[in-house]
Amino acid sequence: MAGSKRKNIVWLIPENETRESHTYHYSVVKTKNTTAEKFRFKKYNPVKRVHEWFKEVKAPSHSK
Repeated sequence: MAGSKRKNIVWLIPENETRESHTYHYSVVKTKNTTAEKFRFKKYNPVKRVHEWFKEVKAPSHSK
């Protein structure tokens, strides 16, 4: 094997909303090269039909 590649899946949610109650989210894969700082992007929210700032939050874990 070539080695362990570390990838983290995170969510981008609107800045003024919480992880428990948000209108829309984007899923993003963070690699070891992009883990230095938290993501913050201005993206389109199709529920509200406006562009707004999205911040990074931890994606929920899978339940078995």
